[in-house]
Amino acid sequence: MIEWLFQKIFVAIVPSKSGYDITVLTLKNKKIIDTTRRHFEGDTPSNAMNNFILERVDSSPFFYISTLNLYPNQGAYDGCTKPSVHDKAGIGIKALCRNDEWTQYASQDDLARLRSTYSGVGLDFIFSPFSMIEYCFADKIEKGLALYAFAMPNLFSVAIFDSGKLDYAYHYTQSSSDLMEAEEDVTTLTFTSPLLEEEDDAIVRLDDLEELRELDLIDDLDSLSDLADLDELGEVHEFSEDSPTLEEKRLDKEQGMTVIKGELDETNEEYRRFEFIQKTLERFYASKECNNRFIETVCIADSGSGGDELKRYLEEELFLNVLIRRVDVGEGINALARLEEEDL
Repeated sequence: MIEWLFQKIFVAIVPSKSGYDITVLTLKNKKIIDTTRRHFEGDTPSNAMNNFILERVDSSPFFYISTLNLYPNQGAYDGCTKPSVHDKAGIGIKALCRNDEWTQYASQDDLARLRSTYSGVGLDFIFSPFSMIEYCFADKIEKGLALYAFAMPNLFSVAIFDSGKLDYAYHYTQSSSDLMEAEEDVTTLTFTSPLLEEEDDAIVRLDDLEELRELDLIDDLDSLSDLADLDELGEVHEFSEDSPTLEEKRLDKEQGMTVIKGELDETNEEYRRFEFIQKTLERFYASKECNNRFIETVCIADSGSGGDELKRYLEEELFLNVLIRRVDVGEGINALARLEEEDL
């Protein structure tokens, strides 16, 4: 009962290239009273940032401070088995089962490092990028087979869900060696799907799938229903009603591919994300668990202002339907914290 007398304050801390972005959400009886955003420079939390947060939460005993785990040693896998089974690197992991169906895990050392970094204010919740995927596409994940991704600078997490079942997950970082490491060693901690620990020697190369008709898997790329809007996270790109059909794309492929390849900048972040998605699809199709399924749809939650080039790469080179939702990471973290607080 006493909670009704006080405000509830949620604070999201989002590391960025130039410092930290802070989003403070204040509620009273589940109604939003105020949202405040501040940016603080620095490679580590400054006294100014800590003082700002402490001042904001001082007015209520009910406050929750959260951040996102950006470290590489984390992932997700299907089912809720014992964490030790998936601790391939022997570094110690902490696992959290989601809805009795799939599990997120992270290095215990990384989680301890985060708590130490924010010891000046304390942390109540540390969220996984896969939690952001689950939240951003809660209206999509249960509806069929698709690849979902969450994108921030220097971070790209992907997950394949089929009607709510997690089939594959991978947490990429932006180092130039990621793709090589992923191909050479598929049993490291960062390889997140236990179903794909052993891959076939013959990898399906997407560039070789010239005759998509033979797959008998895509009938009409324009048949998807309208996409529902999220309450808190807006979308800025929808499937275009005027987008070319698969046959038109096939006819234009030879000419268009030459133009596209001439424009691609291999140092561009969006091109790197294209490579990550391509690699994920290749590995999924090479696995026994693929079962002749074909992914037609990619949904990306992007914290930046780009995405147009990536969307074009995926549509024109991989024949995918692409949805990009622009997300405010601070708002997303606070929304996740609110859900967690309700379950306490």
